[in-house]
Amino acid sequence: MYIIEFKDITKAFGSKKILDNVNLKISKGDIFGIIGPSGSGKSTLMKVLMGIYKPTSGSIYFKEKEVLKDSNFLLKVTGLTTQENSFYYKLTVKENMHYYANLNSVQMNKKDLDVHINKILRSVNLYDSKDKLAQNISGGMKRRLDFAISLVHNPELLILDEPTTGLDPKLVDQFWKIIKEVSKEGKTIIVISHIFSELEKNCNKAGILYNGKIKSVTVKRGVDLRKEFDRVVK
Repeated sequence: MYIIEFKDITKAFGSKKILDNVNLKISKGDIFGIIGPSGSGKSTLMKVLMGIYKPTSGSIYFKEKEVLKDSNFLLKVTGLTTQENSFYYKLTVKENMHYYANLNSVQMNKKDLDVHINKILRSVNLYDSKDKLAQNISGGMKRRLDFAISLVHNPELLILDEPTTGLDPKLVDQFWKIIKEVSKEGKTIIVISHIFSELEKNCNKAGILYNGKIKSVTVKRGVDLRKEFDRVVK
């Protein structure tokens, strides 16, 4: 079953096309990588999917339901981790989680919400730091807190924009381990990155975005994405 489908998506700003007739299908449970050079349209594609940008033309289907007319629906079913920290530095880790739970209208009583948040914090190895101010945790913890926040409203689809930016190799491996564990819970994960080796190793599928078009989709982990990229952009 395709959880998300882009059909003939075009996005233009004035006369400049950023996305040009993008067609892409992503199955439930995929860890799907999207890779491309700066300016290829990766961030614009993400913002269209989140309902932040309205496409110039085309459709997006979520579980075969056309969803572009309902941006609130897209926000409910997706969780986003960007390159910029989304949390508040003067709140504790757990206070940030409660804040975003309220912001996303998570319908739980106080006790159940506390259990829910603690479970997420354990899954991203932040439970022992739940009472620390966000400004006082390490860089790797900050990335995990952003990821935890994206999970608080239990979305079916997660979008991670350059999630390992600024992390050392050991922390990168730890972060991907967490991503894979979350995937096992039935989440579909889209990872936008420029790091070929990370997507080769960790994604079961990957699409190459170049000049606003999806040029190639690989369906096997371990494919040499650099060679595939060089092939399709010649």
